[in-house]
Amino acid sequence: MPPFGAGKSAPLLVQQLQYYLPTSGTLALPAPQLPSTESKAQVVIHRSVHEIRESVARADVVEVAVSAHVHHFISDIISPASAPAPTVAESADEAPAGSHLHAKEAHSLHLVCSICRFHFSISLDLELHHPSSATCGTAPDSIHHFIPISQHNSTRPFDPELDDVEDTESGNIIDAEEFTLTCSICSTVVAVVVQRPRLTRRIIGTFTADSIKSRVEAYESSHKARLKIFEDQQEPSAEQRAIAIPTPRISYNTLYRILCDPLDSPVGVTPRKIKIDNKALNTKIEPSILTHFGFTKDETAGVWRPPLVNESTQTLGAKRRMLQEAKMEIAILARTAANEIDNPYKISMESELSKMKAFLACPSYSKFTRNAAYIEPTAPVSLRFASLGATPDFSDSLLLQTFDRQTDSDPSNSAYYLECLQFLSTARESEELQIRVVELQSLGALTRDDLRNAYRELGIDDPQAFSDDSLILGIFKARLQDSPSSSVKLKSALQIVANERNSELLQAYLQAESMDEAQSYRTLAVEKETDDEMIIASFEINFREFPAKRDVLNSALVVLAKTRQSPKLLTYAEAKNLTGPIPDVQSAFVTLGVQSSLEDSHLLTVFDIRVSDNPSQILSIRNAMRAIMAERKSKILKIYLETGKIDFTVESEASETKPVGLRNIGNTCYLNSLLQFYFTIKPLRELLINFDATITGDVVSEALARGKRIGGRRVTEWEIKRALDFVRELGGLFGDMISSTEGAVSPNHELAYLSLVSSSEAWEDWQKVNQKEILMPDAVTEEDEVVQGPLALEQTDELNKADIIMTDKENLPLESVVKKNDQKDLENVVDAKVSSPALERRVLAEIPVISNISGSVVEATNDDKSTTEATQNPPPPPVRRTSTTIPPTVPPRNDSSMMFGSQQDVTECIENVLFQIEAALKPQSVDSDGEQIDMVKELFYGKTQQTLEVRGASGSDDAVRTKEERFSHLIVDVAAGPRDIYDALDSYFDVETVDLDGKPARRYVTLLELPPILQIQIQRVQYDRGAGRVFKSNAPIMFDETIYLDRYMNDSEPGSGIDIKRRRGQMWEWKEELSELEKQRADLQSIIDPANDLTGEQTVKAAHGWLKQVQQATIGFTSAVDPERDSPMAEETLLDREEGPDSAADVGSAALLAEVLSDLENEMQQTAEQALKLESQISDLTHKINEQYTDLKQLGYRIHSVFIHRGQATFGHYWIYIHDFEHGVFRKYNDEYVSEVKAEEVMPFAGMQAGSEYDLTAGTPYFLVFVREDMVDELIQAVKREFAKAAVEPAESESGRKNTETTAPRIEVAAAE
Repeated sequence: MPPFGAGKSAPLLVQQLQYYLPTSGTLALPAPQLPSTESKAQVVIHRSVHEIRESVARADVVEVAVSAHVHHFISDIISPASAPAPTVAESADEAPAGSHLHAKEAHSLHLVCSICRFHFSISLDLELHHPSSATCGTAPDSIHHFIPISQHNSTRPFDPELDDVEDTESGNIIDAEEFTLTCSICSTVVAVVVQRPRLTRRIIGTFTADSIKSRVEAYESSHKARLKIFEDQQEPSAEQRAIAIPTPRISYNTLYRILCDPLDSPVGVTPRKIKIDNKALNTKIEPSILTHFGFTKDETAGVWRPPLVNESTQTLGAKRRMLQEAKMEIAILARTAANEIDNPYKISMESELSKMKAFLACPSYSKFTRNAAYIEPTAPVSLRFASLGATPDFSDSLLLQTFDRQTDSDPSNSAYYLECLQFLSTARESEELQIRVVELQSLGALTRDDLRNAYRELGIDDPQAFSDDSLILGIFKARLQDSPSSSVKLKSALQIVANERNSELLQAYLQAESMDEAQSYRTLAVEKETDDEMIIASFEINFREFPAKRDVLNSALVVLAKTRQSPKLLTYAEAKNLTGPIPDVQSAFVTLGVQSSLEDSHLLTVFDIRVSDNPSQILSIRNAMRAIMAERKSKILKIYLETGKIDFTVESEASETKPVGLRNIGNTCYLNSLLQFYFTIKPLRELLINFDATITGDVVSEALARGKRIGGRRVTEWEIKRALDFVRELGGLFGDMISSTEGAVSPNHELAYLSLVSSSEAWEDWQKVNQKEILMPDAVTEEDEVVQGPLALEQTDELNKADIIMTDKENLPLESVVKKNDQKDLENVVDAKVSSPALERRVLAEIPVISNISGSVVEATNDDKSTTEATQNPPPPPVRRTSTTIPPTVPPRNDSSMMFGSQQDVTECIENVLFQIEAALKPQSVDSDGEQIDMVKELFYGKTQQTLEVRGASGSDDAVRTKEERFSHLIVDVAAGPRDIYDALDSYFDVETVDLDGKPARRYVTLLELPPILQIQIQRVQYDRGAGRVFKSNAPIMFDETIYLDRYMNDSEPGSGIDIKRRRGQMWEWKEELSELEKQRADLQSIIDPANDLTGEQTVKAAHGWLKQVQQATIGFTSAVDPERDSPMAEETLLDREEGPDSAADVGSAALLAEVLSDLENEMQQTAEQALKLESQISDLTHKINEQYTDLKQLGYRIHSVFIHRGQATFGHYWIYIHDFEHGVFRKYNDEYVSEVKAEEVMPFAGMQAGSEYDLTAGTPYFLVFVREDMVDELIQAVKREFAKAAVEPAESESGRKNTETTAPRIEVAAAE
């Protein structure tokens, strides 16, 4: 039968002989397989056997062994006429030394490389191997396809004086290699013998001029008397010498003649002996080398006896061949030593490559001519040709023929051969090859990548290690159980593996797995109309009676549960562990494609969508829900999975160690979050709960008499009464939250109304209902309204006494501005350094913005330390009253104004709540501007100083003005995000340059006083100029659990030794420098070729690459290496070759092209160096900026609350995370549901750097609350529950109301809030 294995065509064998690295053995090996297209392995070329042995096998490296030169083959026979001495002619049918072929059965070709002197003998046998009637034919493309079948090496011990260390192998030297190959089509057998040079390194070393001179001197010294040499002559001249020093050529000729004698002696005649003391022998050659050629030294007779080589025995034939090859090498070396002048050997240096091709029956064949160019045999594309047994010059038809022969003889690697053909079809742009590839793939043929990916899908990296198909099936089942969602991929992979292995076991399993709905009904012996209970009963009966069918029954049950989407069947199958494992909770959220913060109601909606979109994945989707259900201990999810019904009346059980939830009574999710936050502030909670117990006297009358002022305006009598109602309602709710034995309580409608509807809106609503137009009693008129705005600073003489107005757009009443010119001013406000809080109140269902500057001016100072009187607001004019009718503080329940919860109400909630708490409280003191100081001010308010520095005229001092302002919270902008909290705060406090009357001025903000509870609002409103609308930015802002605010203080702590002002100024300088460097980098990376989306650097590289290809294509393109053409001699250089007719004309353009390429390379190098320099400078500056304040950690604030909004600018949903410092946990307060969460959910960006990837689809923080770390225990208590010993009926609260309200079950719609 024909041999099997990877083969090579005759032309490829010729090519491999040209590049063969002797002793590497690669002639017997297939071409190295390149990695799959998914890998990026490199080709490493070895030029010596030593390099191969020293290399370490790596998966990403393809090793190719080639000779250091292209072998130049010449005939290994010297004719008698050309030799300087008689010799015998070579027999054309003599078998090579060491060959296992009989001489009468073979004909041979003997060649030698004129460069390395290795001998190559090729013998053909047309009858020896397998009997076959097939023939390769005589047509041009009927070439042999040889398959290596054996390799034999002849070795000898390593001799360091004779051999090169690179060629050692286990202490032996490979003298000769013999390879036997057979054609897979016909009966031709070819034997190739590669013989090491006969003249070793030691022998050649004896023919140097110095060695020859030393021998002459030694001979003269030992034969002085006979040679009559004067003893006093230290260095005889050439005329005085008795023996002339021969040249290396003459010495080689002497050895040549010595070797000729045994070769020329007739059969039966003993060759002539050589006297040991022969002068020519002892001077021209080193006598000891004769032993290498079979000569023996007879000391007794005083002669060297030559070997007998003319007897017709195999051993003597090998010796004869050795002497003949040595003679040829002498001729080559003598030719080199004589510098080709007066060379007596006249050996032919013509290449015998064409003879080799003819000898192997491939003198010509059809070639690929379209865009043909020479390809190095070591190039990856050439290796793909070699893998198919072809050379790059094969025509498409011949390549397909070789591909068919290769896949027939080596079917185990057919996937790789198809991969090679696919690659070459694309590289050649060959329609014929591409059609063949498509045909093969349509018939199920696979590439290596297909097989590898299939095995990898099953988790198998080494398929050869799995000879048992049952092991593969076991792995498949385990992976299917671990990842049910991947069942389609896994089954597809198993099908590919089953086909590749031709496995009956795997095929049978796949058929069973394809059970459909109809087969499942038949298996369980039920009809399609049968209800779920009867299906379960039938399953259990069959399961008991037919144990052998249990696997089939299980499959049938799961199929019906999936197709019917029956909660009962699915729950039953899950209980029997038939639906796969439950994933971990993080993987579960990934499966559903949601964030872990999504509440149950929305999670059910997502679940239904996922099942509707992917019904085949219902098992994995349900398993994900089961994991979340277990993590949350959610009764709602459990009921839904078991029954398919939604029941939101189920609440978590009450516990004294767990906070109470707040039910949503209609778009109140934000209010619920806010109330939960205030509840955890211990002093505020206790004040509100015990409010009535602390009241003394007539609160209203005292407040009116004193002229109560909050937020820079006077508070009316009606507002005070309304505020008293509010704090009683809020205190009552807080009391219920402590004592309730339920999992959640409901805020009553009165509290919600008072929280969400401001006094001015309530008054307007009452007027509309009662159709009356009256002013609010005791209210200030529009002219009286005090708006805290810019500070008018007294100007210096240097600035011509002109008043400077420090305007700050975020403090202007935006509503009135928008009415005048809505679109223009809206854009202007959004473009401000800090977007307007009023804008966010108008359009975003976000946290309402408390006026950033709540107090009036306290003090103004200039740079010479002089002080001025605080600017006082003018007293309000008399109040105009038109009616004494006063509306109720809370309207009747059936009043239309009870429809609270609209967007504008939500956004003003915080401002309204804090105002009413302050309005109800008695002041602890009154500030110099008349502002009330109370617990709210002490807990939430701090003080900033805004500084304006105006550059003075030449020679004069700069004008410095300051303004102190109260703040209840800081506003930061997320900008383009992601952004670090310090970066965001920097944008609030950092210096900026403003234009003031045509003069530049520096403005910055510092902290004078910090509040115990620091609130930071994250500005998320952005304006889309193109769309003409506002939108919410979901960019994350990253913060740590503790932040430090030392860097923003106006002055350093006394005695700290830290100059904070100097550091701050240095930081500003670095940031300015960094901004300029980043601008330079952006310019360098900007797109200059929009059509191709290329930067300047990329454009230059693309141009250079294209021109380089043009250059390579034009150099020798028309005279690219022709496979017909013999390899050039080693001595030949490019200048020695004959140029084409157009080459002279191309010299000018080639030089210009080289000059352009050089310029582009210089440009690329300069750009790269500039980019590296910029990156280094940016990195250094960034490091300095990041390290500037790391040692300042005296003013630490710990994260307490994170308000979250998920949705868009006009709708969404709210919840809050609160840190329980006492128990070291975070909790999520989502209306009535309160659950513990990991810190990673609250701060998913922990450890991230600005610019890192972040899931922008999650809810985003928009209000952060930090508590001073040394006051955490004093101010914060997250859990306060005190249950009565026995259950009692709901009692009236201190405010006189009863908590009896409940709400109907519902699912919140995102757009509602």
